[in-house]
Amino acid sequence: MKVLGISMGRRMGNSEILLKQALKACEEEGLEVAFIRLHDYKINPCTGCELCTKLNRAQAADPEHKNPQTHCMYPWDSDDYRQLIDLCEGSDGLILAAPAYHLMPPGIGTVMLNRNHCAGLAGKYWPVPESEHRVCATIGVGGSDWTSLFLPILDFTATEMIGSKMRLVDHMKLHRTPAIGMVLCNQEALDRAKLLGKRVADSLKEGTTYFRGGAEDDGYCPVCHNSVMVVRHGRFACAICDYEGDPVIVDGKIDHINWDGGIEITRWSPAGVQHHDDEQFNVVKFIPGKGYVFTEEQKTAMEEGRKVWGKYLDPVMPKR
Repeated sequence: MKVLGISMGRRMGNSEILLKQALKACEEEGLEVAFIRLHDYKINPCTGCELCTKLNRAQAADPEHKNPQTHCMYPWDSDDYRQLIDLCEGSDGLILAAPAYHLMPPGIGTVMLNRNHCAGLAGKYWPVPESEHRVCATIGVGGSDWTSLFLPILDFTATEMIGSKMRLVDHMKLHRTPAIGMVLCNQEALDRAKLLGKRVADSLKEGTTYFRGGAEDDGYCPVCHNSVMVVRHGRFACAICDYEGDPVIVDGKIDHINWDGGIEITRWSPAGVQHHDDEQFNVVKFIPGKGYVFTEEQKTAMEEGRKVWGKYLDPVMPKR
């Protein structure tokens, strides 16, 4: 079994050091480990061309993903994304580590995430066969406690990189570590990263996928363990899973949330995916392999609109 570590931070920065500590723990448990720095990889940003999704050419024209022209506007040899995905798909466990930038992980992680459809990673939703047993964990480091959106996005990225399975087994977040390498002065943090690595190894060796983090690490959501909620129609909903429930107030504070059910009703379930498709295809007809089919009225409105807005306001181009 193999665990891949992906660092989104500086060379030998705090998040990379903690990642290596976690990978070392995996290695000590008998697992093979590998490590990459994401900044070493050139990743072209997704342009939203929809070649990989709405046109559905990836599966229909090339089910084994051998012809790059059927999956993305970018040929595989135009950047390093295919190499990165091959490393992810060749691993049983994944650990992502990153510093906090502006409350969130670095944008390079989102650039990586946005290309998932073209590699065929997205869409492998719950339930999944045991033969596809894979897990992930995350490590985050902030200079202060301005990290409110950090773990939800990093955790979501990690789970999506193993195919939307939401199989997060642990996560840790470290605050007040602003200087490069400063984490080496914090033995408690180093020990916590080691524990995270061991939890990943234990999950893989035991064939289990449950969240092993302690109560201090857990969030409100019992599926993705995220603490960022949105309020909708007077109810709480997980910002990541769209898992709904009602907060129970005790002494003026939220004591717990009565959730509606289990992972089978989150957005990562078959029902959730169907809702996602209905939201799109109830407003425009869609034929797999061909794309959108517009009414004559829609075609006219779009053609006339493009003529008007296509001539309005040229973009300011960069000077090179």
